[in-house]
Amino acid sequence: MYEPQQTPAERGEVYYTAFGGYDRNPVIPETSFYDETNLSADGFPLLQPRPKRAFFSVAGDDLHGLVSKKKLCYVLNGRLFYGGVEVAGVNLPPVSRPRRFVSMGAKLVIFPDKVYVNTADLSDFGPLEAAVTTASGSTVTLTPCSVDGEPLQNCATAAAEPTDPADGALWIDTSRSPAVLRCYSSALSIWEELVETYVRLSCPGVGVPFREGDGVTLAGVTADPDLNGAHVLVARGDDYLVVAGLTPGTVSQTGAVTVSRTVPELDFVCESGNRLWGCCSTRNEIYASKLGDPTNWNCYAGLATDSYAVTVGTDGDFTGAVPFRGYILFFKENCVHKVYGANPPYTVLTSYLRGVQKGSERSLVVLNELLFYKSPTGVCCYEGGVPTDVSAALGRQRYTDAVAGTLGDKLYLCVSDAAGVRTLFTYDTVRGVWHREDHVDVREFCTHNGNLFFIAADGDTLRLGTVDSEHMVGSFTAALAGWTTEEDVPWSAETGMWGLGLPQQKYYSQISLRLIGERGARVSVACEYDSSGVWQTVKTWRAETTGTVTLPFACPRCDHLRLRLSGTGRVRLLGVAATVEKGSRTCMT
Repeated sequence: MYEPQQTPAERGEVYYTAFGGYDRNPVIPETSFYDETNLSADGFPLLQPRPKRAFFSVAGDDLHGLVSKKKLCYVLNGRLFYGGVEVAGVNLPPVSRPRRFVSMGAKLVIFPDKVYVNTADLSDFGPLEAAVTTASGSTVTLTPCSVDGEPLQNCATAAAEPTDPADGALWIDTSRSPAVLRCYSSALSIWEELVETYVRLSCPGVGVPFREGDGVTLAGVTADPDLNGAHVLVARGDDYLVVAGLTPGTVSQTGAVTVSRTVPELDFVCESGNRLWGCCSTRNEIYASKLGDPTNWNCYAGLATDSYAVTVGTDGDFTGAVPFRGYILFFKENCVHKVYGANPPYTVLTSYLRGVQKGSERSLVVLNELLFYKSPTGVCCYEGGVPTDVSAALGRQRYTDAVAGTLGDKLYLCVSDAAGVRTLFTYDTVRGVWHREDHVDVREFCTHNGNLFFIAADGDTLRLGTVDSEHMVGSFTAALAGWTTEEDVPWSAETGMWGLGLPQQKYYSQISLRLIGERGARVSVACEYDSSGVWQTVKTWRAETTGTVTLPFACPRCDHLRLRLSGTGRVRLLGVAATVEKGSRTCMT
């Protein structure tokens, strides 16, 4: 006869020793975590909390401008600090636009203030622009001159050519407009036209703020209006300037004349090839300064050292600029303008691709020869061709206002979600692993001497800190000499749903966690069964001594479950062992 018999449950075991990090997608591997707080890939393949941060005494309601030079630079309450010491005489009042800092050689150049500071000689600082307006009623004299500024000798001015001229005699021919300068050649018996002619503009103090080779603009010249406009200074003295041009003899005026050297209004600025590069969304233009000279942006003398400007035809505002692999990249949200070449005129190549998200210009960072940035749809890795999205693990949440920094192989990225809540993520570029830290509101990052510094908001106060107090490199002086570290960092890791992929009524019957912790560390393990929303604490542990421990616990039979580990102190998750059983079945024999 047939009798029912109960067959033993089939049992197997799986063991996880490599943990993949943060993954905010609906279905994720058992070794990844749907939610995290303060975890790090530093111990990969193990799971461990992030290092403690350090905070300096540098704090205030206006702290910004982190720049790495020989020493760390920052601005605190309108004053510039270099290596923790205030730079005397440099005042940076509040401005209506975000302040941009760019390093060029020993100089630190600051926009939109348009000032520079020589960090090799802190007494050398000043404005990029210069302007002089002659006093009303003072006499401004315009004189034809040689290239060195000496007035022309034996020079006649007339509509008819002089009679009986000597060899080398000069004649300003006013029979045509504009007038031309001619030199008599007795060998050829002709008046040869001289192409290169110069004018000396004289007035007390008119040349004081300028240098030879400056690109300047003249305005208010009524004695010879043709001189108004852009010029390159051929020579200068405190009381005179020499520019290319020609006046019909010596003329003068008492009306005010303005001589100015200007810098365009720039939204984003970077340095490449010993030039400053910038862009302006209002004019849809890209600019480059004169070679080696951040003060000159309107110098066009037909030389390889000239300034450069070009108008682009794409729509929309510029969203960021960065030098990369010998090119200068100017991003918009849907394209990039790549500028390349040895000297002006440069070549501009436009590619339509995922660009930099507006407001996320500080996310542009180069790490291990790769460019990372926040696009409108995700975090992109760019090698020069088509960008690759590396942020699939962050899920479908849209983030904005990204700020990025780098340390070692890790990308640090602080972003805002739709509710404006700031979150700091890290991405290990070698292992492709994301981790979520906490809600620290980072405004700026700066890598300096092997440390990653940041400025973060703490209520209404901005504070200077570093991401890793346990591996700080170099010497710290003045205001940076002392710091405080965080208390034990609270951490947590919440898995996705385990068991969804188990076929044939299989389920987890027991789970064991193998941990190593330092003395005083605490760990709590909780489970949620069948998406009930109720978390049940199944295990707690406090490390009395430094060492390893195994925490086993039984699981009730369920369709699926989630684990949540939380604690404080230095703990590493070495592995997870799970016993898998198949539900019993009845058979007839």
